[in-house]
Amino acid sequence: MGRVKLLALCGALVVAAGCSDTSPVGPSATSNGAKDNGLLTNAAWYGGAGPGAMPIRIYSQNVYPGFNIDTVSAALERAIESNDPSIFFTALTIGMAVFDSTDWRERAARMVLEIERQDPDVVSLNEMITLDRQGFGLLYAYHILPIDFADGKTDFLGVFEQELAKRGLHYKLVDSLPLTNALVDLSGPLGLQDLTVYARYQDRDALFVRQDVGVANVKADTFTVAFQEVVSQLRGWIGADLAARGKTWHFVETHPDPAWVGSPTHIQELLASVASVTLPVIIAGDLNLEPSANEHAQLLNAGFVDLWTSRRGPAPTDNPNGFTCCESDALRNPAPTLVKRIDYVMARPAGGYRVGPVRFSIFGDDLAERTATGMWPADHAGLLVGLVMQHK
Repeated sequence: MGRVKLLALCGALVVAAGCSDTSPVGPSATSNGAKDNGLLTNAAWYGGAGPGAMPIRIYSQNVYPGFNIDTVSAALERAIESNDPSIFFTALTIGMAVFDSTDWRERAARMVLEIERQDPDVVSLNEMITLDRQGFGLLYAYHILPIDFADGKTDFLGVFEQELAKRGLHYKLVDSLPLTNALVDLSGPLGLQDLTVYARYQDRDALFVRQDVGVANVKADTFTVAFQEVVSQLRGWIGADLAARGKTWHFVETHPDPAWVGSPTHIQELLASVASVTLPVIIAGDLNLEPSANEHAQLLNAGFVDLWTSRRGPAPTDNPNGFTCCESDALRNPAPTLVKRIDYVMARPAGGYRVGPVRFSIFGDDLAERTATGMWPADHAGLLVGLVMQHK
């Protein structure tokens, strides 16, 4: 196979493998419980904050597409360098098999169960992908892949909304932001012009609020700097003014990657987007940076408070550093494997307010928080935060 054809074919399939989910629907979450059941629902956590206090409850989660794209990307690089496509297709086969076992519906059901228990005002979600793959049985029939992977379309956002409805939870979608988008027709590279073989992958972020939360001034955008590889990868943010309990906040859901080279950096652009906002601002998401990073200092210097460091009470004994990343690709490791903190909820006070009481819990670092069949809900832990702004 020539280098150009190999690049086209491998480049097409790496996208399909990264985030596809055609697994059968798994059982919904049952009685698996969180260690901190009702962390946010008990009003006592903000009741003593004084008159005019601004309480808000947040759940932030990188949901994980179910597959480690980096493994396939590395195999793609080696396949191109060696002109040996089998390197890539071996990694693709393993990746797709892992992905099909990390049933999104089962994981979404576990997240929704936690939402039911904690009753957050805001739900901020990264990596809510859609994957449509068709004709992949031909890859098996032509001995390109050794497993007959089923075709189908999985819409993470649609499944999540279905799980909310099953539990009678009334949340509304503020916005979803389309990010990396790739439609790849494999028929030509495979010499199957009269047949249908394609993969469509759409990454996106999503922001939900409970039905009684007011929403205004919604804006979403992608960052200027993209990551140019086989497919151009995009990241961005969703911002909105949210009114909860008579008080208004500006909330930003985001999933930047400070390692992407270019100007302005994602964090610089994120800070510029809220520079003129006069409301209290909350930033939530997988920020892909550790507390020692320069970008973390930039956020603090811009007036943001890292709420993990402002929480009430001692650090949990099982996760004293608040680590959020990462569980194994297959999500079935018998004990947590979280080794770094890269997911955040940060707040910038305004209008005579300061950060007051903060309740903070990590979701997905305890065995009781797994799904009904023993999966971790995602490779990242989620953040459950109760924040109160108080008058100075």
